[in-house]
Amino acid sequence: MVVIPREEQPALKKAWFTYSLILINIIVYVYTSYNNLLLTSTNESIYKLGFIPQILLEDPVQGVLRIFTSMFTHVNIFHIFFNMYFLWIFGRSVENAIGHKRFLILYLLSGIAASIFYFAFIPIGGYDSLVIPAIGASGAISGILGAYLLLFPNTKLMFCLFFIFIPICIPVSSIIFLIIWFSEQVIYGFLELGGVAYFAHVGGFITGIFLSYVFFKDSSVRLNYHLLMEYSSMMEKIGIKGMPRRIGKWTKYFLTFLFILIFLAFSSGTAEVYATNTNIYFLNVTANGQSDVVVLKLYSGKAEVSQSSVDEVRILLNRIPESFICNKELANKNMTYREFYNVTINGVSVPVFLDAVFSYRYDGIVDYASGNISTYIVLTDIYGNSNLDGKVNISFNMTSQYTNIKEPLVISSSASILLTIGAIISLFRIEEALSVSFYDLWRERWI
Repeated sequence: MVVIPREEQPALKKAWFTYSLILINIIVYVYTSYNNLLLTSTNESIYKLGFIPQILLEDPVQGVLRIFTSMFTHVNIFHIFFNMYFLWIFGRSVENAIGHKRFLILYLLSGIAASIFYFAFIPIGGYDSLVIPAIGASGAISGILGAYLLLFPNTKLMFCLFFIFIPICIPVSSIIFLIIWFSEQVIYGFLELGGVAYFAHVGGFITGIFLSYVFFKDSSVRLNYHLLMEYSSMMEKIGIKGMPRRIGKWTKYFLTFLFILIFLAFSSGTAEVYATNTNIYFLNVTANGQSDVVVLKLYSGKAEVSQSSVDEVRILLNRIPESFICNKELANKNMTYREFYNVTINGVSVPVFLDAVFSYRYDGIVDYASGNISTYIVLTDIYGNSNLDGKVNISFNMTSQYTNIKEPLVISSSASILLTIGAIISLFRIEEALSVSFYDLWRERWI
């Protein structure tokens, strides 16, 4: 999906902060990707600069710092290209409408809100998100899109979709494009499609709508916007551009419906954490010298361990029975295992020999484990057929750490809910600020 501007909004001044933010993002990308010929950022830089909720829980200062560094970090060249392209298209007009300083505040606060929504969505999207870095300027830019929706809803754009590399483009107004885009973020977020932090985009967009109304309560911002519109009206008279219309009531109702769904999702997600007595542990695992952190989730008497992206760690965890990781009968005990057993992986019975020492916490969760495991790799072909492959020996150690996630989730969910309510109010009250006459604003400002 690509959007191309068909007309430019009038500009009374240069959008210096938009250009500066684009430059900063590019500089950071060059720094994180030069070792990979500028094609992709290194994994080290992603984990060093990305926002990881686990770090926020364990080291709040470092976690908050990561919120800011993650706004300027991108995965690959396509990621940064399209983000900067959207910032260039929509950022200049918004900066001209609300001013340089408020534009920067909008950008940063939307980025912060994106991280808050990302965290609050964890009970719905999956607890493995606690250890997955979220990066990109998308959340901050989504805030700019939210502001653009209210301020310039009728700007003409070209909306292009690709079918087998053939572009099919149709002219649309910005309000249609942004409604479609936002609806996709909500739907994809609820469908839990992997790889993209959709609810971070949702959080940025909602914050952009809310802050637009907050900024327009300031008479100087309203005056600047109306100067911009008066200039646009002059251009219209000589046939250059039409005045932007306001968003209609049905658009407001539709957005409100989506906002209410988001409100209910955060409320139910947080309620479920308490209802199921969910507890979260981080398992720090090293296997054959390769380390990773995975999430152990305990709820309603059940245990789930998230998947690891590190092959050795994933193979190890898939072959250790749940009863060895979590067993109340082993509370405060030390156990030595020298056992042969079989586990089922993708329908294949896999032999395992475990030679290890496990130490358990007071609640029966493994506190420390160290030893060796001998097993076989399972290969699955493109048709879904699995079979045993080569033998592998893994030397490992494992530690666990309990984390209190309930209170942070309540705080992040409450903040997300309040921002969502604020955005609903802003949708229906922004007209008051935008409809004030130029003369009344001049009187309010200088008389």
